[in-house]
Amino acid sequence: MTTKFEKVLQLINKSRLLILIPFIVLSCTNAQEGRELKKKANNFPSSYSNPNVETVVELSSEQQAAFDALNSIQVQGQHLYSTFSGISHDCLPPDSSFVLPQAELLTAMKELLARYYPTIPLEEQTKLATQAVLAQEEYIVLQCNDNSFGPVDHAHKKLLFSGTWILPEVLNRRDIIIKW
Repeated sequence: MTTKFEKVLQLINKSRLLILIPFIVLSCTNAQEGRELKKKANNFPSSYSNPNVETVVELSSEQQAAFDALNSIQVQGQHLYSTFSGISHDCLPPDSSFVLPQAELLTAMKELLARYYPTIPLEEQTKLATQAVLAQEEYIVLQCNDNSFGPVDHAHKKLLFSGTWILPEVLNRRDIIIKW
């Protein structure tokens, strides 16, 4: 014959079993879901990744000097700044576009610094302008016109130092914006 105490113990054991069964079932279900999520993460479709992103290549010392100079100019005024490469800009589509060799961009950078950065000493302006153009041999310029300044004749070539210039994808890293 079983005593009341033994009956209570049996009831407690049965209750424990009834309470544990749902936890065991849930833990197995969660483990299976975790494995499925891991499998999905490993099979991440490449269509979701950015196909335009290339492996980041280390900059040469000249290229790094160019970005350092551009950063320095950017923090000292409001007429040149950098953005992430390839983002949408306010003035797109441009009114015109052209390719600017490094030497002509140097002329433009010197003009920009002389016109809008008078607090930078002339020697420092020359150094910054010279370094800022070293990133590439030539630059695409997207120009949005603002006819506040006329064309400037440099060696019989007319560069329009006006409006907004966007130099897109400099070294596939930045867009450089110049506000004339």
